[in-house]
Amino acid sequence: MEPKKKNLQHHGTAKAKGCPHLRLGNFGKLFPKLSPRQLTDDEATLEARALGGVGSPMHDADFSSGDSGLPAGYTFLAQFIDHDITLDTATDLKGSPEPNVSELPNLRSPSLDLDCVYGFGPEANPHIYEPSAAGRLMEGNSVNKNDLARNEEGRAQIGDPRNDENLFVSQLQLLFHRFHNRVLDSSLGDEDIEEHFEEAQTKVRHHYQYLVVHDFLRRVCHPKIYEFALKKLAKGTFPLIYEPDAHHNLPMPVEFSVAAYRFGHTLVRSRYAANGKYPDIDLFEESFGTLGFSAVPPELTVDWRFLLPVDDCFHPLSSKRFDAQLADELIRLPNPVVGRRADADERSLAFRNLRRGHVLGLPDGQSVAGALNAAGYPILANFDLKFADIEGWNELDARFGDNGKGRERIEESTPLFFYILREADLASDGEQLGPVGSAILLEVFLGILVHCKTSYLDEESFELDPCIAPNAPSFELADIVRFVEGH
Repeated sequence: MEPKKKNLQHHGTAKAKGCPHLRLGNFGKLFPKLSPRQLTDDEATLEARALGGVGSPMHDADFSSGDSGLPAGYTFLAQFIDHDITLDTATDLKGSPEPNVSELPNLRSPSLDLDCVYGFGPEANPHIYEPSAAGRLMEGNSVNKNDLARNEEGRAQIGDPRNDENLFVSQLQLLFHRFHNRVLDSSLGDEDIEEHFEEAQTKVRHHYQYLVVHDFLRRVCHPKIYEFALKKLAKGTFPLIYEPDAHHNLPMPVEFSVAAYRFGHTLVRSRYAANGKYPDIDLFEESFGTLGFSAVPPELTVDWRFLLPVDDCFHPLSSKRFDAQLADELIRLPNPVVGRRADADERSLAFRNLRRGHVLGLPDGQSVAGALNAAGYPILANFDLKFADIEGWNELDARFGDNGKGRERIEESTPLFFYILREADLASDGEQLGPVGSAILLEVFLGILVHCKTSYLDEESFELDPCIAPNAPSFELADIVRFVEGH
């Protein structure tokens, strides 16, 4: 633990001290020596339409993609974590490849520091905190006490507005506000809240970091690669590749942010259970007048028992399987997400991910697999993706209109995003990521914590709080729900 402060002497700045990479930074490449896939802009657009547009092999139009064993709430935890570490507002999906990715700004610190919750602290971002109780995060509004605090326009008063883009990530943001407030309240006694803000913040951050490693990554990564990485971590020989740049800053690798970590898109269902009264609603629910970025009606307050293993008497809804198909809801994104001018394919998240991979000059999946193998990972460099078994694969020729040349190019040099999803389907039977996707996630997440000298890994005295994690060393997202709700 950091020593307790008497006041917020650093003007409420919520950044943990000691991490040289906690500044807002830049993107970079995990494999700078690997060449980008060689496509013209027109070829890249056509490929993205053929592979990821409406009616493409990546479109789960008939809902044939099954479920995984991952509770559905983890889809939104993945989104929440993403918003904590990455934000790219500069990339143009229709542009040419970026000549220098390292100059592309990342408007989030590459650290699991919950700046999406805390912002820059009570003094720098007072709108996030209760005005009469410094250090307590705002929660509730006049319409729904179980919603985020909102201004007169209905905008959420939170550290990252993206965490209000759908009902479930909005409610998860609220859960973390309440987590902090509960930790803060439990340490108060007769003393002032301000004296305990940093102590509570550090405890919440460390438990969150532990959760990412021992719950989230354990669930989504290939078991063999996960155990390999944790053994290396215990020996102090991890990560194998990810490191600060020449300026001692930690870049956010585009192989992670634009490909591997977008695996969460394939987990998304078109319909979810909000609670017992509304067990089957759209992800972007329109019947209540909410498409995200708006108040949560009291009727749609999320009961996490339907999405996480909170209660043994409830079997939570599962995410979709880890495969190369995205739900129709994500192939036909609504206007508030993509704008009214987007054509049918441009509304597709698969299309947009593939185009972004071209713009940011990603290498193909085969090259990345070979580089990971050369670095020491137990990964096959020539994994068979069995393209012929993909439904609609032969119909790609008609979509390309080039007598199989486009299809053959994908088979020989597969877009990294598609490679990772297809590998997960085959190597992990759709239950987790495959080896390549897992290795990239573990490199980045564990690397973030290793390179930060105030993470829980660097705190010799860190222990899980038995009130928060009664089954330690096991600790999972459902434990936070039980702690917050007093179960």
